[in-house]
Amino acid sequence: MRQTVILGAGLAGMSTAYHLGGDYEVFERQKHPGGLVTTRERDGFFFDQTGHWLHMRDAGIRELVARQLPHRMVQVERDSRIFSKGVLTPYPFQTNTHGLPVEVVKEIIQGFVEAVLLNPSREEPQTFADWVLRYMGPGIAKHFMLPYNRKLWCTDPADMTPHWCQHYVPKPTLDQLLDGALRPPRQRIGYNASFVYPATGGIGRLSTALASALDADHIQYKVEPTVIHAKKRSMTLSNGETIGYRNLVSSIPLPELIKLIADAPQTVRRAAERLVHNQVAYYNIAVDGPVGNPAHWVYYAEEPFVFYRAGCYSNAVPSMAPKDKASLYVEISHRGDLPNKRSLWNRVLKGLLDSGLLPSREALRFYEFHNIPYAYVVFDRHYAKSLAVIHPWLKRYGIQSIGRYGRWTYNSMETAMTDGREAATLIQSA
Repeated sequence: MRQTVILGAGLAGMSTAYHLGGDYEVFERQKHPGGLVTTRERDGFFFDQTGHWLHMRDAGIRELVARQLPHRMVQVERDSRIFSKGVLTPYPFQTNTHGLPVEVVKEIIQGFVEAVLLNPSREEPQTFADWVLRYMGPGIAKHFMLPYNRKLWCTDPADMTPHWCQHYVPKPTLDQLLDGALRPPRQRIGYNASFVYPATGGIGRLSTALASALDADHIQYKVEPTVIHAKKRSMTLSNGETIGYRNLVSSIPLPELIKLIADAPQTVRRAAERLVHNQVAYYNIAVDGPVGNPAHWVYYAEEPFVFYRAGCYSNAVPSMAPKDKASLYVEISHRGDLPNKRSLWNRVLKGLLDSGLLPSREALRFYEFHNIPYAYVVFDRHYAKSLAVIHPWLKRYGIQSIGRYGRWTYNSMETAMTDGREAATLIQSA
């Protein structure tokens, strides 16, 4: 009988083990720790599983990272852009319209004044589309927010709830809107205005450092559960072993967890089946020479571009590529409906060239295709009702489902680690 079993050695699972301090067993299906927080190296070019930046607002997590990676983190002031109407403007779009066509800027300001200041809705927005219209107006909605989020979530914003965006999408004030329309920005706004990152080796350094602080004898790699009996508090593992536990902490995707639980009732199974998520296909791209602009990442809302975001690791942290070269990533959100890889790459290449991020075809050194099966949780109309069925049932049998995909939410690496700390605290206080 194990006191606590932890499924997944990503940041949430490892944070749980770290804060428990002992009497745990971690099972990880991959051969290494980190989950999505890993880094790939090829010919001196480093690539994360797309952009991973630490914001470090929580004092306890800040101390944890400083303890495990002393003097190995750098602070970076964000340089993110939006490519729209053939123009690069700073992020966020809603407060940085300077440089866009005059008629577009006029439409944005007029729409904001009429919808937000003169005729604001008295009702709390029930959909993400209504939230954008209520707090930003139809111009911002039309020219960026709705097409971008439709591309990102593969869902009509009218079919999404606004609850995910309160912390992540800044609402503009009239002063910010006018200031950003009349001149280049004077300050960065938004939750990710600055971030920290390992000085060398990519974000995977964080995962390996956290794993090194754990008891290696209590982490088993390439082992995962094949069936879980919630009421008996037991599970069978892929190595053939059957074990019992008192507490179970899972960071694997919530729908996959429910599939594993043999005695989950139909109400819980149906709720899990209604959960929706996107996949993200991405390309790692090595470039001989600098890229076409200094941005750390760029957002693309317009339809000709198949990707919603492209970033340059080495613009943010030069050690991510050899000297005078660059490492890029490109992200495409989908639900398994991508064109064939040759066609997709041709569209990606054209988009990079057309937007100037890739200076020329000749600058391309190599590229790799990868896919993240669980990337973005979709906050549709079934979201809250489904979780209200699933999580209380799991809790009844001593199961905590944590992290972005376990809790089924939209959050950061730091939040994954605070999830682990909170899970450990609940176990210790029981």
